[in-house]
Amino acid sequence: MFDNNINNYALKVELAKCFGNLGIVYLAQYRPTRQHVAVKKFLVEDLKNDISYVMDEAKHLREFDHPNILSYHTAFVHNLDLYFVLPLMCFGSCRDTMVNYFETGFPEPILVCILRDVLQGLAYLHWKGYIHRSIRASHIFLNESRAVLGGFRVCTSFLGEGKRVRNLHELPPHSTKSLHWLAPEVLAQNLLGYTEKSDVYSLAITACELANGLEPFCGFSTTLMLTEKMRGYLPLLLDASTIPSEEVLAQAMEAKSNEMATATTRQIYASRQFSDALHKFAEQCLERDPKCRPSASALISHPVFKQVTHTNIMEQFAHHCIQTVDFDSIQDHDISLTNSFSQLQVNTGGGFEWDFDDS
Repeated sequence: MFDNNINNYALKVELAKCFGNLGIVYLAQYRPTRQHVAVKKFLVEDLKNDISYVMDEAKHLREFDHPNILSYHTAFVHNLDLYFVLPLMCFGSCRDTMVNYFETGFPEPILVCILRDVLQGLAYLHWKGYIHRSIRASHIFLNESRAVLGGFRVCTSFLGEGKRVRNLHELPPHSTKSLHWLAPEVLAQNLLGYTEKSDVYSLAITACELANGLEPFCGFSTTLMLTEKMRGYLPLLLDASTIPSEEVLAQAMEAKSNEMATATTRQIYASRQFSDALHKFAEQCLERDPKCRPSASALISHPVFKQVTHTNIMEQFAHHCIQTVDFDSIQDHDISLTNSFSQLQVNTGGGFEWDFDDS
């Protein structure tokens, strides 16, 4: 459906940088069908030794076929540039959506819909013999109807020579930005190693991030974060029953450059109540001992998902009056490629910007 002729893709506007500013993500339109897509562009010369990670991600995505796992339409080289054509995620990542609409975290129905979709993709991924190793809000993308798991640059297989490798030991490459989400057994770097259940722990950290608007441990030094994880510290979904002290919350907010006043944020947390099922879901996934931690496939039948049996992300976004951007209204002559997408004035009912932080 999509060809490898760069002249058939109208690059409308730069959405964001990606992979440590080595790549650029564009909103583009495929001229033959006028369908909007996302185009990642890399200058091969700039990638140097990192090109293997970009190609590994492409190889992984080609092996996967699941509605909750990011796919790409085609990839090709033109002159010295490497292009990837991907489906357009109309709301960007979950991190983007929180910045734009839910600064203190998603309402529970939307959060649970996202977790349900990600678990479906994660169970499939583990069934195929892979560990993601980089689950976080910026690697979960939202389209009109579902959440889609991306960020497969450090994904790895736990199968070797046709047999299961009992445990992995190496720290994921380029893991500096993902340390807060990694499971304690991954960070421990000991002889016991880790398995695909480390992804379940990362999903729980992500659940807290999606619920609270900021990730756990964001106010901690790396050493303190590691120590607390080794001790079995359990991050919390912040609501009326778990609201931290003003000092603890102020420390976390300071790490986020005081995006909202601490007092206002604390008041929002104190005025809401997450369900017992959601609290228990997070607690089970954060189990310190991976042997006692449930698998992704077992979690799909968790009671927390009963509340969203008859709804989806599209319906929940409509309930909050959040609509997709009319990309057809964005004309080439109205935009400069050097402009940030966050500067566009589009009819979304509020601010809109994308991050695409997939390094």
